[in-house]
Amino acid sequence: MQKQLIAAMAVTTFMLAACGGGSNGSGGAKAEGAPAGTDSATTPAPANTDPLDAACLAAPATGQKITATLTVGPVSQVGTFDAKAIGTTVFDGGSYDTIEVKLVNGIFDGDGTNFRLHTDPASAIFPVGVTEYRRFGQSQYNKYRRFAFKDDVSGQTGIPNLVGMKPNETRSFTMSEANAEELATHPQPALKPIARVVNVAVQYVGREDVTAMGVTYKGACKLALHYDRKYPGSLFPLPVLEGTAWLAPGAGIVKLSGAPLVGVAAVTAETTGIVAAN
Repeated sequence: MQKQLIAAMAVTTFMLAACGGGSNGSGGAKAEGAPAGTDSATTPAPANTDPLDAACLAAPATGQKITATLTVGPVSQVGTFDAKAIGTTVFDGGSYDTIEVKLVNGIFDGDGTNFRLHTDPASAIFPVGVTEYRRFGQSQYNKYRRFAFKDDVSGQTGIPNLVGMKPNETRSFTMSEANAEELATHPQPALKPIARVVNVAVQYVGREDVTAMGVTYKGACKLALHYDRKYPGSLFPLPVLEGTAWLAPGAGIVKLSGAPLVGVAAVTAETTGIVAAN
């Protein structure tokens, strides 16, 4: 269960990072050296009430990268991932902006932890699809996931747009997933009918300063996230995922913290924000 949670947090971290917007060099908020003992989770209230804007939804330009570390509990680091924007690639018959994510080190041993996120320029914080690379014994497999979204209030379909949300505003929608798995040497197969449905709620809490990897970001957009996953026909309920994400202007997601409601140790991810490639 804990490995599944950590893998889910890794994907969620980079799903949030793969949104439309600017980059670190395009006028985002100034990042400063973190004061000793700073912990954004204990900040009593957001510093201001500005709406969520596109600057908080920054995505890396081709060649730029993001590094993220995952920790279980207060001290146990379990994984480091590198993500890099590699331009457009083909997914399910279309061409999409793509971020390639690779496990650098950790407890996963590479199984199901290297993947590509395929995004639409109009995307808010969720990708169109994911290509996941898996290894079973001596065989390499690719798993393909495509996502469809429907707003729970308006009934409108398409990638949800969070720009313009006001403090304490919540938007909810249903995310449906179709998927397929095939040997890596084979072409992508047709995706199967809906394999999973997720009820998602995103609340924009407001703005506050946040510290991640020793850097303090001013006026980050704070989001409260709720994922309730269901598999059609399954008799076994899955734990609800609750999390909090901080998206810094010009830097994208810099911190994510959350856990299921069943009491599993909290998992925290911190990122470098968007940086130029070496």
